[in-house]
Amino acid sequence: MVARPTAHWAVLGKTPQSLDDYDVISSSTGALSKAEFSDWLKSFSSGTVEPKALPRVAASHFVRCGESWLGLSLQTKPESQDGFHRPYTMTWHVCLRWEQASKTPISYRALYEALLRKDFSGESPFRLSLRDYDPPRLSGVANATARRAAALLLTGRPVCVVRSELPMEQRLDFLDAVAALLPYGMRSGLAVSTWTNSASRHRIRLSFADVAPAHGAWELPWEKDVPYGLPPEARLYEQELAQYEHDGLARLIRRLAALDRPLDLDSETDRAEALVRVREHTAISLASSVKRLLPESLDSLAGADEARLHELNAHLSQALDRVTDDDRRAYRDIVRRNLTRLPDRLAGSPTTETFFAILLRLLYGPALHRHDVENLSHDLAGLIEVPRPLTKALKAASAHCEPLVKLLIAFYIGDARMRQQVVSTMTVDELLHLIGRSRDTIVLNDVLRELTGRDRKEVAQQLHRHRYLVKPISACLGDAGLEHHRSILRLGRDRLLLPTDIAQIFEALDEAPPQPFMLAIMAESGPGTGTALLAGLTAHALRQEGLEGPIKREIEDGLTRMTAPALTRVLRSPRRPFGGWTRVTASSQTDRIRKLQGAIRQQFPTPLTERDVKAALNRLDHPARLTDLLAIIAESGPGTARALIYWLAQRAVNQLGSRLTAESLADINQGLQRMTGPRRALPLPWRSTRGQA
Repeated sequence: MVARPTAHWAVLGKTPQSLDDYDVISSSTGALSKAEFSDWLKSFSSGTVEPKALPRVAASHFVRCGESWLGLSLQTKPESQDGFHRPYTMTWHVCLRWEQASKTPISYRALYEALLRKDFSGESPFRLSLRDYDPPRLSGVANATARRAAALLLTGRPVCVVRSELPMEQRLDFLDAVAALLPYGMRSGLAVSTWTNSASRHRIRLSFADVAPAHGAWELPWEKDVPYGLPPEARLYEQELAQYEHDGLARLIRRLAALDRPLDLDSETDRAEALVRVREHTAISLASSVKRLLPESLDSLAGADEARLHELNAHLSQALDRVTDDDRRAYRDIVRRNLTRLPDRLAGSPTTETFFAILLRLLYGPALHRHDVENLSHDLAGLIEVPRPLTKALKAASAHCEPLVKLLIAFYIGDARMRQQVVSTMTVDELLHLIGRSRDTIVLNDVLRELTGRDRKEVAQQLHRHRYLVKPISACLGDAGLEHHRSILRLGRDRLLLPTDIAQIFEALDEAPPQPFMLAIMAESGPGTGTALLAGLTAHALRQEGLEGPIKREIEDGLTRMTAPALTRVLRSPRRPFGGWTRVTASSQTDRIRKLQGAIRQQFPTPLTERDVKAALNRLDHPARLTDLLAIIAESGPGTARALIYWLAQRAVNQLGSRLTAESLADINQGLQRMTGPRRALPLPWRSTRGQA
């Protein structure tokens, strides 16, 4: 039904060539005089409006003899000049009694469109043909900025929207949407404008401007988060509004439009009533609340009452778009307490599948994430096993999930084919990234199996880029990750590691390699790779400690001597009298190395022999610092590399202890011999242990 209220009107402006200031040049007669119109319009002026802001639409309010009026003005672009040759604007204004405006809700857009159809001639009031109030249209305009603007108005301060480049009609629709998110009665005291001059003081409560005024208004950037915390009353109101979308928001707007009792935005009591009214609607719309319906649905599921479950599904589905995180936590508690094993009669029921699809949405939202799937086993533990309807619902939900979540769903429902499908469609880079994100042993093993069938060259390149997955495997398995590290090293090649391979591995690492990874390199190394291992470790340590200049050259020279044949002759300095090993303390890494070098020279002739290197290493604190190892390298002589390599292996084996199998120990032993050449007796503690096994 089209509303046709009686409107009074006025035109504010000038006449061509006039020397007068702005004033009402024509108006309807009757209830309001020209002087009253003039006072009204000038009291809601927002200062000089820039040409780019025209046309401007503003809504205002006025009280005459205790009677409230609602008005709307259109200020147009200049078309003429006054007697001083200045362009002037014209403002066309219509107003109606609040008594009429409250009989049926009226939007600002409807008033604006009705105003455009009038010619403002004669002296009589005229009737406006207003289109119906349209909650669905308003809900479509009510974005997050509109919700926040409505919430901020309830603080009693004006709100100014900035950084918006919208055309006038879109700004008007926004103002309409904000007003629609408040009880309709608040329009009786709400002045809005599509543009204001922030340099002038005005009575406009909601407007657009280039910058916010400096006199106490909220600055609200268009479609951006406000850079300050919301006051409690605004935050609560915004949270209430955020529960509604689409049809639900349209229903809320329709209910708010029915609340036509005038409310004063200057009254704290009236502002608080807005929150009460919205919460009342929430309680009414969710009176068939999920917290009440969910236990009943679970009872129907347990009792195999398919007909009742079908009815409850329809009610539960209405709440899907209005569930908060707090609600989800409460729903999960309800499910944990009430869910039981699914009766066989419902195992193939489409109704049951629909219920589980709704349940997943209620518990976890529109899209499942990693932590949601990880919580499934706990939240749905009452089922004992995963029933077919839940399997179907999870597979359907997986269509909107990232690969990691799809893979976790496949593990949860025990679908090996789905697991294979997921990993087979992923690139090598995606598979390695998946391992890095999941840090799950099952996922790790599945992906490693898939990678064994991929192109070795590509796998090798991507492993280097992903730093050989050292961190993910260490985070997932800790000291038990030796065999997985070995599997990674084998993926990119079908042979033992060469010196160039080891050099590339250390180039890729951004941190010191953990002990299981070091042992994995040793177990997988080929002949003559000991030099490459020490060179990689030393270069990595130099980078990590930031060592440059003479100290770096001394360490590199020491490494060159260490890896030279033992028969190389060098001049040794004599042993100096020394009372014992001194604990070293220093303010910098270079100073520490220098002090430890001095201590070594006091204790041993230098450069160190293999026996001296062993003795020096065994005197280090546990765990040994990188700088201490570098000091020993700097003082070492020819043929001592093997002693350091075996010491590193022994330290790693001691740390891992019982986590190492006899087979792994044997492989490490063989790898060491390949790296450094055969020895008659290996000074590793596992040798005698293996002999007794």
